[in-house]
Amino acid sequence: MTKRHLKRLSAPRSWKIERKAHTWVVRPKPGGHSLKDSLPMLHILRGMLGYADNRREAKRILNEGKVLVDGNVVKDIKRGVGLMDVIEIPVTKQRFVVVVDRSGVLTLKEIKTTEAKSKLLSIANKSIVKGGRVQLNFHDGRNMLVDSETAGKYGVHDTVTLSFKDQSIKHHVKYEAGALVFVTRGSHRGEIATIKEINKIRSPMPNVVTLEKDGNTFRTIEDYVFVVGKDKPLLSVMK
Repeated sequence: MTKRHLKRLSAPRSWKIERKAHTWVVRPKPGGHSLKDSLPMLHILRGMLGYADNRREAKRILNEGKVLVDGNVVKDIKRGVGLMDVIEIPVTKQRFVVVVDRSGVLTLKEIKTTEAKSKLLSIANKSIVKGGRVQLNFHDGRNMLVDSETAGKYGVHDTVTLSFKDQSIKHHVKYEAGALVFVTRGSHRGEIATIKEINKIRSPMPNVVTLEKDGNTFRTIEDYVFVVGKDKPLLSVMK
């Protein structure tokens, strides 16, 4: 049985919460993002945005359809919201994207109206399904079927921009040398850097990526990077 609550002292360090003020915090429901990579909607409305003072007010806001995540109305206070998810509050004309800051904490960055019409998705892996079609599996748990001819141009760790209006891919950025990436974990988390070299390792160990920023180079594993653009970031907040 899925646990409904979580002790604040045991909550992921990626959550910015007061850990000793109260005993419990709401646990996000299982979804596309892992527990440590997602925030419950209640905490976003109450603890981060200050739109609600308590659980009842947050539930009222959601029940009135005032909050959208990735273009869809959300009415569950336990809905998990994670990396690169887009939150929109039409009443206040505010739009946010979920990112990781330099401390490794999930935070919200306000974005432009045009940027809130789509979402960046990293391809976690690809799989073959019945009929010979290829399924792209993304970092947030969603997937998309593409024909075998089209599938060849998409690689693992590539990033696409998904339009909320018609659920189609608008942009595609390859995971390759020269691409801009957002570092999600490690000592350089929260930074934007350029891929200098991808080092393939023939072992169970993850591949290593050499990155460059402001003339300095550093290395991290490829699972810690998220491609966000080629010549410039696809989101203006990532500078």
